[in-house]
Amino acid sequence: MVTGISFLTFLAFYLLYCTSQKMAAVDTLGLEKWTGVHKKASQYASLALMILSLGLSCFYWGIGSGTFTFFILLMTIASLVILLAPLRLLNYTFLTLIFACSLIFETLLF
Repeated sequence: MVTGISFLTFLAFYLLYCTSQKMAAVDTLGLEKWTGVHKKASQYASLALMILSLGLSCFYWGIGSGTFTFFILLMTIASLVILLAPLRLLNYTFLTLIFACSLIFETLLF
């Protein structure tokens, strides 16, 4: 569940990051071309994913701690995206490796 919430938060922030005009156009995941053409649709989809992620974290941890955990998760993911996207380190293999390790750790530890 935590991995799913993290993935939704990552996807939501990355869509919003791709609609920014300050972002350097790096086509590593394939979403960048679509967000360049459909800015409003990607912003609405991103906000819907972010609200869904907030709702799931509030459902999983409760209202207060879920909201707090969501914002901590959002700050962490936003910092990583802003640091790693210009270096072109956010590709399918890296993201698959990170989320697979996260899913394995979540399954084994919890």
